[in-house]
Amino acid sequence: MKFSRTTRSGAPLLAAITLASLAACGGGGGSDSPAAAATAQAPATPSAPTDTRLKIDTITIFGDSLSDVGTYAVTTGDPANHGKFTVNPGAIWVENLAAHYGLALTPNRSLTMDKDASYGATTAVGTASILGGNGYAEGGARVAALPSESGVGNNQLVAPVATQIDHYFDVHDKVGAKELVVIDGGGNDTYAQFSAVCWGTDDNQLGSGKTTLAIATAQIENAARAQVANVARLVGHGAPLVLVASASDWSSNPFGQYYLSAAYQATGCYAPVTAAQITEWTTRFNEILHDGVAGLAGVVYLDTGNAFADVLANPQKYGLVNTQVPACNNTTPTSSASYCTASTLVAPDAAQTYFWSDAFHPTPRGHKILSDAALSLLDQKAQPGAAN
Repeated sequence: MKFSRTTRSGAPLLAAITLASLAACGGGGGSDSPAAAATAQAPATPSAPTDTRLKIDTITIFGDSLSDVGTYAVTTGDPANHGKFTVNPGAIWVENLAAHYGLALTPNRSLTMDKDASYGATTAVGTASILGGNGYAEGGARVAALPSESGVGNNQLVAPVATQIDHYFDVHDKVGAKELVVIDGGGNDTYAQFSAVCWGTDDNQLGSGKTTLAIATAQIENAARAQVANVARLVGHGAPLVLVASASDWSSNPFGQYYLSAAYQATGCYAPVTAAQITEWTTRFNEILHDGVAGLAGVVYLDTGNAFADVLANPQKYGLVNTQVPACNNTTPTSSASYCTASTLVAPDAAQTYFWSDAFHPTPRGHKILSDAALSLLDQKAQPGAAN
């Protein structure tokens, strides 16, 4: 927030004349006296308004692959590749937020590759270990339910957002008085219901092929309520400022374009799940989330759909040349953006001119657009304070 002050050019002179007249009418002497001359001095310049915005000195992140700052770094075998879900080592949106406040993010846990999640890219069962960083978000995380939806880590170990918050409070009694908390989630919950209905997977622990559209919709609503509870828990433990990102509608990303198409649905699904259904689920999740956090003190709601809608409608405005296909062409060990680097791009500048890194996740340019939208909201409430 910027403050400006405009001084009319005649104000000091008018003030001087007024004060001199008052002194001549009944002060301590005539208009030529030293007292009158002192009284006639121009008033001091008013001080600038005090900036009362919260001074951020700590940041903590909860969520899924959109906000994962390196949970899967160990799986890349490359110290320069932190395994983020973008074109590595490019910054993701929460890293941009941290940098804005003079802070940094590191992953809270490390997960190894799992044979089932990676569809055989390894023969090992995935494991998890604690690193202790402030980036709790883990790729594949649902809001509160298991199994998770990672394409890399063990989906019985990838921590749902609610469990990530448990891990945080295992080592913190409360949230810091100058701490910014960022939380996202919901995209993997809509994906889980797509998988359960279309492919018959047992994502709701009801048995394979047992999830109907009605059950799936109820699960989405439950996940949204769980996310409201996550936010309320953070606020109840002292969080002064919480940025809550809405669930992303993935119906038009490269994955959605293929698997939600009529051609695929006709032969690839046990029961069809259309693009319109994904949008309906996402909208319902976000309605519950938005309404549920609206009355909570210190909560800022970020509509990711609004942030990206103009980008997809007017890509040239943002310097983008492609919003339809991934910027990355890596296939080893998988096609996940966790393994995408500058050496696996379809064009040298694709990290900045394409919107999607892989079939689901933004490039660093896409992340910058999202962080800009977030900061336009946060800058009304917060300021850098790491050095204070």
